[in-house]
Amino acid sequence: MGKAKKAAKKPNERYRVTVLNNRTLDEVWHTVTSKRTVVALSVLIIVVAIAAGCAIAMFTPLRQQIPGYPSNADRMMLIDNILRIDSIEKILLQKDLYINNLNDILSGKPTQSHTVEKGSIHTDDNLPSIKRDSSIYRNTDNQFNIKQINSLNEPVESTVEMYFYSPVRGSITNPHSPETGHYGVDVVANTKDPILSILDGTVIMAGWTLEAGYVIIVQHRNNIVSQYKHNSFLLKKIGDHVRAGEPLGIIGNTGEYTTGPHLHFELWQNGMPLNPTDYIIF
Repeated sequence: MGKAKKAAKKPNERYRVTVLNNRTLDEVWHTVTSKRTVVALSVLIIVVAIAAGCAIAMFTPLRQQIPGYPSNADRMMLIDNILRIDSIEKILLQKDLYINNLNDILSGKPTQSHTVEKGSIHTDDNLPSIKRDSSIYRNTDNQFNIKQINSLNEPVESTVEMYFYSPVRGSITNPHSPETGHYGVDVVANTKDPILSILDGTVIMAGWTLEAGYVIIVQHRNNIVSQYKHNSFLLKKIGDHVRAGEPLGIIGNTGEYTTGPHLHFELWQNGMPLNPTDYIIF
């Protein structure tokens, strides 16, 4: 114990470390050191080992083996999912507003408008574009009672020509009057006349309502919606894709809000009612 205390008091005391050949006992290597040098060298080795381990963990693919550390693929997937969730949230809000507007249209109430943020992932124009030969339509304008317009409240590109089929040929007995809650026009025609789609589109509603009887609504490109009320029966169902001029139903006298066989026709864009006579010759 006395010797140990003396050794502890002499940290700079020199020691010789020798490596001998086990067979010949020849000296292979030796060094002279002290306790303080051994401790400092050990600490340095430990610090270097820790620094090297941290560097490997931070700058090499081995970091992905650390529990809870996401890989590059996981991080990219996380960012993509965040963008998708944000886009889906916007789409759901727009769809809810769209459905509410459809319900308001059916009940004759004023609708709400909405705006889509610029750069949004989602676009409203999901239907295929309509390509037509203008020379053919010029030759058939008078035959099918079509009126050409170059713009519809400006949302349609000026370079795109739009042609609207008349849904039915007849006389307008009740004009467009939003001030009184009449958002369309009433057209009297023969009882068995077919009702035609004004543009290419997709049927988004086809069924019975108490006030309007058999109703069919078609979604067209450029956020245009057309609806046809008081049909005697319908020829299309929800989800059907229809071409311009294709029959949708037959003139009827169904529903409480009717006084005789006629078509109540409405034209909407971006949730706002339009005067059909501005774009269609009946």
